[in-house]
Amino acid sequence: MIGYKSVEVSGVKEAVKELRKIDPELRKQFNKDAKKVAEPVINDAKSQYPSMYLSGMSRIWTQNGVAKFPYSQSKAKSGVRVKTDTRGKAISIISITQNNPAAAIVDMAGKKGGGSARGQRFIANLTAKAGNPSRVMWPAFERNETEVTFQMTELVGEVMKTVEKAI
Repeated sequence: MIGYKSVEVSGVKEAVKELRKIDPELRKQFNKDAKKVAEPVINDAKSQYPSMYLSGMSRIWTQNGVAKFPYSQSKAKSGVRVKTDTRGKAISIISITQNNPAAAIVDMAGKKGGGSARGQRFIANLTAKAGNPSRVMWPAFERNETEVTFQMTELVGEVMKTVEKAI
């Protein structure tokens, strides 16, 4: 998860879990509705990825055998996803993430430093071109925070009512 912002409502995780027991179709509908509520953030984030940031990002780059680059605008856009998770260890039940390695690096490079001299140059060039981290995901959330928080609160309220009626 790139950024973290929470609106904590007591019992939500349990209520969403309970939906599956009451009616699995209700849980599926909750997931669909949550994705719909998150759409403004997702669409905003997707619209912020340019065709290219820095020229070197078009080259293949791997780290410990795992491909990190080349950067691709289409892959960056398709990497923005929303997921729901009610497992006990989950930080939040709804999260918007960037699953493409190159786009995630572009978004957050420099947040924790840069290590090598090449890493520092990369971060300096990226920051000069695209600003400080988070460059895409967190600003997209902030621009849509009021609307999404309101709609998510409404959705959670409906879930709570449904579960209370069933109990």
